[in-house]
Amino acid sequence: MLWLLVSVVVVAQTPTPQQMMGYFAGDWNLTGTAKVSPNSPSAPYKSTQHGEWVGEGFLEIHSVSHGPLGDVHGVRMMEYNAAEKTFTMNMYNSLGEHQLGTCKTDGATWVWNFAEKLNGVAATRRETMTLTSPNSYAFKSEVQKPGGWATVMEGTATRAVSQ
Repeated sequence: MLWLLVSVVVVAQTPTPQQMMGYFAGDWNLTGTAKVSPNSPSAPYKSTQHGEWVGEGFLEIHSVSHGPLGDVHGVRMMEYNAAEKTFTMNMYNSLGEHQLGTCKTDGATWVWNFAEKLNGVAATRRETMTLTSPNSYAFKSEVQKPGGWATVMEGTATRAVSQ
């Protein structure tokens, strides 16, 4: 008897950068804690975000946040820079902040590095997002200060259920 052994190799497809960014499309609710500065006490933080595609490669995200700085409205534009093999984000908010960030992913972890300016003061910030399911992620925002990083915001985001 002749036995034929056939092996099947299943190759997992790597998602495209647009598919990866698409995770953040739609409506999200964020909850957690935030600080005005690394040395101030934590206060409750809530935000709603809506992300939608603009053209073929840009995800525009509008947000309304409620925290220790009051109500803050923001808009951010996310894209993938193929030449640099990195994601980029350009953010503005109603406090007058402008932030430029870059990100490289490692599996389910996105680590953004931002250069920002508020009231003429330059700062470096890092935001880590860990995708925990198709409909939720954990986030942590830290600012650089002498001696290391200080957490200024952390919490969870949950995809809003369509009604």
